[in-house]
Amino acid sequence: MSAGMVTTGSSVADVGCDHAHTCIWLVKHDGVPKAIAMDVRPGPLSHAEANIRLYGLDEQIKTRLSDGLDALSPGETDTIIIAGMGGTLTVQILERGLEKAKAAKEMILQPQSDLGMVRKFLREHGFCIIEEKMCKEFGKFYTSMKVVYGEQQRKQADGFIQSVYDEFGEYLLLGKNEILYEVLLILKEKNQRILDRISEKGSEESIERRAFFEKEKEQISKALEFYK
Repeated sequence: MSAGMVTTGSSVADVGCDHAHTCIWLVKHDGVPKAIAMDVRPGPLSHAEANIRLYGLDEQIKTRLSDGLDALSPGETDTIIIAGMGGTLTVQILERGLEKAKAAKEMILQPQSDLGMVRKFLREHGFCIIEEKMCKEFGKFYTSMKVVYGEQQRKQADGFIQSVYDEFGEYLLLGKNEILYEVLLILKEKNQRILDRISEKGSEESIERRAFFEKEKEQISKALEFYK
C-alpha cells in the first residue's frame, strides 16, 4: 500500500528497508529510476544487498547503513518512505532529520502505532497529509499517509475537532473510509469495557484513568458522526 502511493518516476529513500522488497518493487514496477535502501542493522542490509543482486538491480538500488535519515543528504531523493515502525520511533526519526524531511518532495509514512502522535507532529511542523489510505490484512489494520511540506498545508480545524482529525485522520473521516469505520466500532466497544471496569473502582488512579478514557470516548463518538 505504501509503495503504491509513491509518485511515479520519483527517486526514493526507504528508511528501515529490511530486505529491500519495497525498493525492488518500485524500480521494477513503478518507474522509480533510483532508490536508496537504508537500515540501521547490518544484518537486514546484507540480505537487502543479496536481494538486489538477485534481481540485477545493483545500478538502480544502493544500500546505506543509516540510523534513520542520518546518512541521507537533504534533497538527495524525491521521496522518503518510513514504514513498519512505531509512531514514537517515526516521530523521533523525523525530528532528528527534520531539515531532510522538509527537503523531500514527498514522504510516505506507515506508522504501526500512535498515529495521532505522528499526525500532530506533522501538522505542528508545517507538513500536510494530502492522501491517506487504510487496509486490513490478516486481521491487522494499516494506515499509510502521503505527506508534503510547505505551501499546501491545510487550514487547521478548531479545538476538539482537530484532535479528532489528528487521532483518526481527516481524509479518512471526510471520505467515510469503511475500514476506519470498522476500527472505530472496535475501539468504541473496547473503550466501553474499560470504562465499565474502572467504574467499579474508586481510587484516585482510577479517577484519572477514567478521565482519559472519557475523552477517548468523546473522540470516538465524534468520529462516528462522520458516518451518519
